[in-house]
Amino acid sequence: MTQLRKRLIQGVSACSVAALQLAPLSSAWAAQPAPTPTASVLSEASPEQSPPVVINLLANEQGFDQRLNRFVAKGDVQLDLAGGRVLADRLEYETATRTLLLSGRVRFQRGEQYFQANSLRYSLIENSGDADAVYGVIDFDTSEVDFDLKAYPSVALPSLSYWPTWSAYEKASFSTNPPRLLRKDLKGNVLVDVSWAKPANAAELALAAHPLEAHTGQVELKGLALQGLSSSKQALGLPDKLSLADWRVPPMAVAPAAQSMACTPLIPPVPDWHPHPSAVTAWAFGQAIDANFGNSFTFNGRWRPENVWGLNYNQRLVDAGPLALEFDSNALLHKTSWQPGGEFNNSEPFAPLPPKTFGEFTAAFGLRAWLQPWLSLGFFEGVSLLTSNSLYEQTFRQNYQTFLNYLGFEVEALVKPQWSVVGRLHHRSGAYGTYGGVSEGSNAYLVGVRYRYGRSKPPRIAPLMPPAASCPGAPSTGEEQQQKPLADQLNAVAEAKPQQATGTSQPPALPPLPTTPAAQLEAERHKAIEAIADQRISDLYYIRSLKLERRQGGGFLTRSSEEDAFGSVKPNQLDAFSGDQKLIEGFISRWRFQAARIQITPDGWTATRAAFSNDPFTPAQSWIDLEDVVAVQETEERTKISAKRSRLVLENRLPIPMRKNIVLEQDQPADSPWVIADDGIDRSGIYFGYDMKEIELKKARSFTNKKGVQVDEQPLKLKIQPQFMVARALNGNVNSFVLPGDPIGGPTGSQPAQIGDLFGALIKLEGSVFGYSTSDFTLSLPTLNPQNMANGTRSWGDFSRQIFIPKLGIIPAGTYTTRLFGAYRYKTYNGSLGQQDVYSALGASIERQGDLNPWWQVKHNYYWRAAFGNFQGNSFGESNLIDSTRGSFFGAVNSSLQIWQAKYGDRNNPKTTQNTPNPITPGLRFNTNVSTRLDFYGDGTRQLDLSLSGGPTLTLGRFEKNFFDYTELTISGGGTLQQGESPFSFDRNVDLATLGIGLRQQLVGPLLISGGLGVNVDPSSPYYGDFTNAYGELVWSRRGYEFAIYYSPYEQVGGVRVKLNDFNYRGTGLPFVPYTPTDFTKKRQGLY
Repeated sequence: MTQLRKRLIQGVSACSVAALQLAPLSSAWAAQPAPTPTASVLSEASPEQSPPVVINLLANEQGFDQRLNRFVAKGDVQLDLAGGRVLADRLEYETATRTLLLSGRVRFQRGEQYFQANSLRYSLIENSGDADAVYGVIDFDTSEVDFDLKAYPSVALPSLSYWPTWSAYEKASFSTNPPRLLRKDLKGNVLVDVSWAKPANAAELALAAHPLEAHTGQVELKGLALQGLSSSKQALGLPDKLSLADWRVPPMAVAPAAQSMACTPLIPPVPDWHPHPSAVTAWAFGQAIDANFGNSFTFNGRWRPENVWGLNYNQRLVDAGPLALEFDSNALLHKTSWQPGGEFNNSEPFAPLPPKTFGEFTAAFGLRAWLQPWLSLGFFEGVSLLTSNSLYEQTFRQNYQTFLNYLGFEVEALVKPQWSVVGRLHHRSGAYGTYGGVSEGSNAYLVGVRYRYGRSKPPRIAPLMPPAASCPGAPSTGEEQQQKPLADQLNAVAEAKPQQATGTSQPPALPPLPTTPAAQLEAERHKAIEAIADQRISDLYYIRSLKLERRQGGGFLTRSSEEDAFGSVKPNQLDAFSGDQKLIEGFISRWRFQAARIQITPDGWTATRAAFSNDPFTPAQSWIDLEDVVAVQETEERTKISAKRSRLVLENRLPIPMRKNIVLEQDQPADSPWVIADDGIDRSGIYFGYDMKEIELKKARSFTNKKGVQVDEQPLKLKIQPQFMVARALNGNVNSFVLPGDPIGGPTGSQPAQIGDLFGALIKLEGSVFGYSTSDFTLSLPTLNPQNMANGTRSWGDFSRQIFIPKLGIIPAGTYTTRLFGAYRYKTYNGSLGQQDVYSALGASIERQGDLNPWWQVKHNYYWRAAFGNFQGNSFGESNLIDSTRGSFFGAVNSSLQIWQAKYGDRNNPKTTQNTPNPITPGLRFNTNVSTRLDFYGDGTRQLDLSLSGGPTLTLGRFEKNFFDYTELTISGGGTLQQGESPFSFDRNVDLATLGIGLRQQLVGPLLISGGLGVNVDPSSPYYGDFTNAYGELVWSRRGYEFAIYYSPYEQVGGVRVKLNDFNYRGTGLPFVPYTPTDFTKKRQGLY
């Protein structure tokens, strides 16, 4: 918006020249008696009174209004600005105050940038103004040229007519030649191409080539058939006016999109599926099991003669669409029969236990997730109190007590809106010894019937952003005026037509729907969405999203990210982790924006509410809601937005908090500062993190070096993420570090957690240092306890620069990437050997990758890397450290053959991409990899490997249906010929034959499961059958975003993330903030 405002101002600021020349004329007018015409009369404007000729202004009527002392153009106003275009119903320029006012369907478009509003007013003196009912598209990939009126725009403007017209912008970089039409002679032979001469001639030629078909059959449009006349209008051949309720979406004008405003589709709101906040459950049956907590999920145990009955009370505390925070409590009765006893705290080991009856009370807070409107999962964490000791817990557990931790996992299925069937796993334990040293407790399964009651006020997810004035469902003129200052209201009345100033007509609105089941309301909503005939979007392409960067660290010490990608053919799920773990992440270059009203300031703009969306279609699956917005333009291509509150809204149902400060620029990540992750190696399990505001130590700059080469230096930024170790706080112990006093390379041990062990940090320094274009330094502090910092701290970093090397023998000329790297206690993973540490490293490398010429239908790409450095790490099979230099070379060639592929889906159809950013295309592809690795060490040893791997990837389904419509299966195998062995553990190759399997499978709707497994299948290896990697995730996949819970048991790393996707497309789209007319909202309950 700030860029749009600035560039638009540049286009119209030339009006100030005319204003200066009008100053004497204005004084003369002031000395004369003011005329009192009964109506505004426009006279021919003098050259001084007209806008500058650099702006090509077209209108039905234009001139100088002496009564208003303004230049006025009205009726189909069009301004051509060097390849850009402004359209409006009325334009006014007041010379005295140098104020420009555009009103009535204001639209601006240049290149890929688009802006529309009810009105736009701007003062050239104060550099301020305002705009109402704002909507638009801003693309940071092309904004540099699109907002520079001296440069050619990125793309040509869309036509204002279905028939091509001559363009006055002759110097554009795009073609201005009119389209051509094939002509045929009387025998039907195609003649040479004929250019369009004039619009009239074009129409004649088009009708000759494609004549209108003769009308046959009955007219199906209501009001045009002669049978069954129901009104006088029908008798005259005129169609009856349909009420808005008869349309699933507002009727469209038969005109190009460039002529009309983008209107908000009036879609019924999201129904309130769960309006009852309170619930009572009768546990009709409960059965105890002797399994431990983990095995109880798979029913892996024996039933115990203990039954449970009782009542449950549940109260919803916070409603966030598909998620809810709840309070949960139980009053239960346990009754046991004779059962075998355990070896602890018994009169005799394993002596039988007599029957007993006792009670239990629980209280917990829980999180409920509605996977479907009728199906939900619940998780509860709290406390449990028994009225007397459980004999099972007393004799089967070394430590026991009546007061323990409580966990509940629940599945609920609605049968009717207020009745449901519930199943729950009921678990008591000591939370890893937190409660009196107790570890395990007892487990039972509960089944019951739940009744929901009460009524909660539905939350209002969306801000109020009415459609543009010319769109169906827009508020009346009176409602608009009430929201504006008095001066604006008086000015609008003075400028409006008589019927607009005095009338109180209300545009048609959707009628209130009767009370109907939520399922039916949801079905009507989906029908309305599917009936949107024109989303004003074409040529949709998925560009990118910030991929999950799974492990904190880079791969330049042992296996780089490129080397991992080229190392072997394997399922995508088994790619190595690298980078930070974030809750929300994504690179977005094209945003759609919307606001009810903005105030333009000299530094930027402000708004009470504003919204941005990365999703091209409406309704948007993901958009950002900002409250009390202040936008400041820091540089030409950088806008910083501060808000009192910022949240990401998913599916118009689920709000997720985001940063209050957002930076909009090209390649700027949109993320959340919160981190929820699991690191079982360094942080003992689950931890929380928060990304603090970046500290810019050095600004970006561009300069020309001594060789005359342009150099662009990135800014130098310091990033700090404080962390809190949740698992250590609950467990009370630390098992991540070598115990104080033990050898550095020895195994880790368990020790009591100190206050410093509960806190940690991740510190990163990124940017240009010492002339290197890219630098990355990381300091990982999994503990702040001074006794463990030496054995817990990890750090790594590198300098990288691209250099041009001329042809040297067999080395071709080209651009190569050079690196200087170093590390302390760097963590890496080596197949069946698992985690290994590089205690210290210092070295340099050079690398290159590229594509090879395809052979037949086989595509190839390559990568190679040469490195030399000094390394210190564990000797293979021992805990002592060894030190050695290492020179290495790695080279690989990937090949891919598409064996079969189905027809591509229509990427412009919202249904095709409703669950994926890229349309899924069924097919069969075979991938191969050939690689070699040569390692030479300072003691004369060496390790030489030659590897071959390959396998098919089969894709079935298109991910459009609700159940099992998408399957992607990858199977890969590989073998290695090896000579020699490495003295280190971190790079010793022990997996000479491997098998990898990866599966990505849709379950229901957008929910899919993804996982991968790697296994050593070398029969002669002592590690035969060991896992070389493992990964799994549960994914909620949509076009605009992806929500996932992931975990790697191999690396003991997991977390939760929301990934935003970025798209490129042509067109403006439709306003995306949900809107329902006022009278409709009052009479219908929903989430907004």
